Amino acid sequence: MPEAKKTTSRYAQVVRTSIIGIVANVALAAIKAAAGFAAGSIAVVLDALNSLTDAFSSIATIIGEKIACRRPSRKHPFGYGRVEYVTSILIAAFIIAAGVISINESYHKIVRPSEPDYTTVTLIVLVVATLVKVVIGIVFIRRGKAVNSQPLKASGIDALYDAILTFGTLAAAVVCLVWHVDLDGWVGLVISLFVVKAGIDIVREAVCSIIGERPAKDTVKGVRALISEHEGVLGVYDLMIDSFGPERLWVACHIEVRDDMTACEINELTRHIEEDLRTSFNADAILGIYACNARGDYAAIHAKLNELVEHHPEILQVHGFYVDEDEMHIDFDLVIDFDHDADDLRRHIVDEMKEAYPAYTYNVITDLDYS
Repeated sequence: MPEAKKTTSRYAQVVRTSIIGIVANVALAAIKAAAGFAAGSIAVVLDALNSLTDAFSSIATIIGEKIACRRPSRKHPFGYGRVEYVTSILIAAFIIAAGVISINESYHKIVRPSEPDYTTVTLIVLVVATLVKVVIGIVFIRRGKAVNSQPLKASGIDALYDAILTFGTLAAAVVCLVWHVDLDGWVGLVISLFVVKAGIDIVREAVCSIIGERPAKDTVKGVRALISEHEGVLGVYDLMIDSFGPERLWVACHIEVRDDMTACEINELTRHIEEDLRTSFNADAILGIYACNARGDYAAIHAKLNELVEHHPEILQVHGFYVDEDEMHIDFDLVIDFDHDADDLRRHIVDEMKEAYPAYTYNVITDLDYS
């Protein structure tokens, strides 16, 4: 599917799902608020407020998705896809604000308790609300995963939290009716704390996406496999995958090729890889080249390097090994674990290689384990 049509289809799915959420949550908020005020139950009223914030969250999702679909501009050449993560933070702000207000109201209810007047209608409303929230949660999470929309998934998770908490309100109502024990304020407090936690979790996920985090293993495996299957690729190293929104990936890596490949052959190879990455992953690619020795006898030097690296488990990988026989120069890269001093390890390995092969000069680059 062409990229423009794919983006339009994704936008339509997000908007349709969000509209369903708006209608359902507004209806639930109105019904629960009426039942809560009639019964004098702070827990039910707070549950209604929570449903109303969910409706606002769906409105924010639609606005954020509209902005995220805008074409790249001179000012923002990577597009606006990360606006979706900002939308998730806005949704979380709604949720946290509702939770804080609920905590305050619940506290006053605990300090000055008054037994609610639950009726059969109130119980029916809570049962129906629980079932509707479960359906909304499942629909939003499934659709969010299908179109890779963080705001939809966040709203779905919040809806399932709401279902659990509405069930808690129902349980408190049953306890009040059967044993005449007022748990209304306490249940409201528990609901409030869960709501705040849900908001904080959504903020954490969105912030991680904005800062940049390790890509999913399946994505790394798929990208590496796709590049490796091209004839002429001897290895894939220094793979970095970053996103500028759920539908826009950037892939950067080094590929190892024979040192006797011509510039024309390398150009054809990298073009094919770039086209395949764009088709399969909607990813733009930046490819570097490592030349692998195809002539000369450097096996002993390479073996010595590998032997030295094996004594350092904090060195995760050595690659890019190349010997320039005319300049008596050796290049290679070391992938260092995040918890260790890369510069110190590089100096140590270079000193040991110089001791073994003093006739050569060395250029060593240290890499991080990005993926």
